[in-house]
Amino acid sequence: MLRSVAVAGDLDRFGEVVKERGWPEYSPNPATGLLTELVERFLARFPGAVAVKGPDRERGTEEFVVEIPGGDVFLDEILEECERIRRRFEREFKGEVTISLGVGVGPAPSDRRSFREAESPAVRRALEALREAKRRGGNTIVVRG
Repeated sequence: MLRSVAVAGDLDRFGEVVKERGWPEYSPNPATGLLTELVERFLARFPGAVAVKGPDRERGTEEFVVEIPGGDVFLDEILEECERIRRRFEREFKGEVTISLGVGVGPAPSDRRSFREAESPAVRRALEALREAKRRGGNTIVVRG
């Protein structure tokens, strides 16, 4: 059975830092521009990856959801890439802006519509994991399978 891996990410403390620093909210700023770049790199790295939500070059990316059908064979590499993204935000913004990531594993969707509407089990699990990461205070990765 083909299994998907979905990754959901969301910037932590983003609204506060936008106000503190005077960054633009609806166009790319240092954090949303970096996340756009990193999500695009993530999509290029994993064959067949589908952007369910994000990246957004026009406004900058504050949150994203990506699904990789058959990605369970790359799970270790996907988790390593998630950790690289988390560390990059920590290093770049000295903990002011961090990122929470949720990773979900589940049966691959049977049709393209399920991708577009974020209905797959992997995406649902990734979003649950992301909510858990946020509850833990952010700057963390939670995996649900």
